[in-house]
Amino acid sequence: MPHLEERPRVLVVAAWEPELERFRELVRAAPGVDLALEAAPVGIGLVDAAAGLTRRIAARAPGLVVFVGTCGASPSSGLGIGDVVAGTSVRLVDSAVVEGRAAMPFAAEAIDLDVAARDASIAAGARAATIANTLGVTTDDALATKLAPFGEVEHLEAYGVARACRLASAEDAPVRCAIVLGVANVVGGEGRAAWRANHVAASARAAEVAWAALDGVVRRSTTRRSPA
Repeated sequence: MPHLEERPRVLVVAAWEPELERFRELVRAAPGVDLALEAAPVGIGLVDAAAGLTRRIAARAPGLVVFVGTCGASPSSGLGIGDVVAGTSVRLVDSAVVEGRAAMPFAAEAIDLDVAARDASIAAGARAATIANTLGVTTDDALATKLAPFGEVEHLEAYGVARACRLASAEDAPVRCAIVLGVANVVGGEGRAAWRANHVAASARAAEVAWAALDGVVRRSTTRRSPA
């Protein structure tokens, strides 16, 4: 498995607590966890996730942030329910802009995500994917097709997480960002019902891949400790 740099302070986050449950189980089952690892929910949606993570970064000064959770696969992505993806980049996407009915004077460029963490996640079972951070859940099949070129998966917090990491980074103290997501639905008219049926299993699988990928980052100690 590819290894990341030695012993960065790692912050594992999700939009809400249920998406961290499996990760916490894996940590508790480990023989011991280095004190540099913590986990916490940061908030649901673009704004709350960005604000919540900014507070956590200020308090904990992590070298690596790993976001885990669920996503929807775009109809043309070739991804299916149960797959896990490691984000390569994330872009903020507004459907009104895509349809030519609005303009976005900010956040137009995609943010690249951490390559080493992505590669470690792929070695642990994930597939590489681009992420479109939409402002709401896409519930229309025709709109899902229009948005598909902007990201292989759809997510509601990823851009806020990546942006918070970028703005908190200093030249000599970068805050690296990785995003690992379980596919719970295909984006479109049936997406919300499919997400309700599959999100628990999908988030658990994402947590398992993220934990396996972190094996090269988190150093086990003789002191057993769950993330706070």
